Amino acid sequence: MEIYLIRHTTPAVERGICYGFADIDVAPTFETEAARVKGLLPDKPMDVYASPLQRCSKLATYLFGHTFTTDERLKELNFGDWEMQRWDDLGPDALQKWMEDFVYVRVPNGESYQDLYDRAVSMLNEVIARGRDAVLVTHSGIIRALLAHATNTPLEESFERRTEYGRLACLEAKNGVLNILFFNA
Repeated sequence: MEIYLIRHTTPAVERGICYGFADIDVAPTFETEAARVKGLLPDKPMDVYASPLQRCSKLATYLFGHTFTTDERLKELNFGDWEMQRWDDLGPDALQKWMEDFVYVRVPNGESYQDLYDRAVSMLNEVIARGRDAVLVTHSGIIRALLAHATNTPLEESFERRTEYGRLACLEAKNGVLNILFFNA
């Protein structure tokens, strides 16, 4: 079975702002970016799941109409108190402490990357158990976590994969093994 991981299109947010759980709308380039993604998807029946945040649900609607299921586990990292703050305004001490161990250190009133990883893998395992080709319209953090899971890459190294807006990856689940068929198409 194939599982397509699609990152939402460009969000309507100023550069340098920390966002994750914030429900940000899409940028004016949405139609162009979404049409590009649509042209890359195979024409076959697939189960479709999306983060409930509008930057993902709007893309899922564009691509598949209203025939998709939202799932909270597909949301981006919860940045808690940092949501919608400028990265530069967080202060070097707070940011440095988190960056030194972002896998396990939780953002104040938010979550750690391990928390995100656990919920993403839980979702992926349920999708695989259904045994049908699927699409996950989601966020960069989720995609990086799932690619790390598929390749047994330590989470600390998962940010070496650059995930662009409106790009996709495809995993193949076969005989209990996950492989990456392609990345950043």
